[in-house]
Amino acid sequence: MIGEPHEAEPPGKRSMRSSRSFRIHFTALLVLAAVSSASADVIYLKNGRKIVARSTREDLKEVYYEVDGGEFGIPKSLVEKVEKSRTPEALARRRLSPSDLPLSAPPATEPVSPESPQVIRDDAVDEAELARLEDVVRRDPATGNRHRLAQGYHQAAIYWTKRGDPEKAIELYRRGIELAPDDLSLTLALGYQLIRQDHNREAVEILIPAETEFPKTPDIPMLLGSAYYSIEELDRAIAEWRKALALGDNARLKEALEQAEKERGLAGNYLELRSQHFALRFEGQGSAGLARDSLATLEGAFVELERDLDVYPRETIVVLLYPDQTFRDITRSPSWTGALNDGKIRVPVSGLSSMTYDLARTLKHELTHSFVRQVTLGRCPVWFNEGLAELEEGATTASLGTTLARNYAELPTFPSLEKPFTSLAPAAVPLAYAKSLAALEYLRDMNDRAEIQRLLKLMANRPEIESLLQNEMRMSYADFDQAVGAYLARRYGM
Repeated sequence: MIGEPHEAEPPGKRSMRSSRSFRIHFTALLVLAAVSSASADVIYLKNGRKIVARSTREDLKEVYYEVDGGEFGIPKSLVEKVEKSRTPEALARRRLSPSDLPLSAPPATEPVSPESPQVIRDDAVDEAELARLEDVVRRDPATGNRHRLAQGYHQAAIYWTKRGDPEKAIELYRRGIELAPDDLSLTLALGYQLIRQDHNREAVEILIPAETEFPKTPDIPMLLGSAYYSIEELDRAIAEWRKALALGDNARLKEALEQAEKERGLAGNYLELRSQHFALRFEGQGSAGLARDSLATLEGAFVELERDLDVYPRETIVVLLYPDQTFRDITRSPSWTGALNDGKIRVPVSGLSSMTYDLARTLKHELTHSFVRQVTLGRCPVWFNEGLAELEEGATTASLGTTLARNYAELPTFPSLEKPFTSLAPAAVPLAYAKSLAALEYLRDMNDRAEIQRLLKLMANRPEIESLLQNEMRMSYADFDQAVGAYLARRYGM
């Protein structure tokens, strides 16, 4: 979920690869109605697995759990503990995702008046008019001329942003600032766009001198704090956000500050390793071996994803390896979540001292989300994003293909899977992952990975997936859904 946390490891996800007992349970879920999302109990088994249920009860010998299809029992000797339901509000609480960051208002142009420049003509940027405004300022850098230049650049930059090319907007803002370096609106707009596009260190370089020049403007430390938070410099983020609050009250900023202070308190003394593409933080020297293994694994996955997706993220990707409890305390994620990508890759690793098969797959899954966010500008529907991450980590529908094909009509619809899977009933989550993976397998097998690459790149300009499918594949959402179902039926002999 770009802009939202991404869950790698849905309930029993590792079991989908290797456990016969989970496959039986999953098959049952395909024909049962989903557990209500209003509440869910979690049974933690001694083998490390979990069962999510509507409710639980127990006697001296067994723990009983209820789903819509009935009540089932499991011997107490297999149960580690039972976690009673939490409220939906608690399940929904998250750390700050990119969309949660307290940013200044998005750049906007002033109402066009007869005195304002008109840079957008016939639904295109009038480059000649921009050049004229630049020439006027070079000849006479009076305040009024610089203001009209800023207006013109705002119009052009917003035009390109709306058409899915924020990098072009960034280039325009930079050009404008070269000629009008003291224009606060251009500086704020550039800082906003840089942070939105994950160019956080560039944003810091732009905003630090601006903070000195405009010390009474709360938007600058607000943006600076968001940039520092995004690169995991929590002390600096907190300092800047406190400075912003001292200049003006802001409820969203207060919430962000509270969360950042909590994260700093929970994170403890973390060490850091860096490589060409990653900054990896971990707790304690005892985890150094695992951290080095993780960094090497991530770099290998980066090369593979660059090849598969034809994308090359430029910003350093932050990765945090947490003790399990710290991960839960910081992310406030549902108990079934095994990792998150909310702009940073966050993975719980308690009990591990070296790389494992499952951890390598989890890291590649989460890294895939970082690539997708880069290429789609955060406009990828969740089912596509999660299905692709499953595909890249090496998951397959093979072990469940016959069951999926037989019960395809009862799976969640694609429109219902455009939003984060945390909005689904817990029992529906594995179904959502399975259907998402099936859809991406279908797209891959249509034209190797070229179709996936093409759709990903088009999402930046065309965020509505239904119109994208219609225009590029001549399929309605319903047609696409039927095509995926038919693909499963053909593949698995239904």
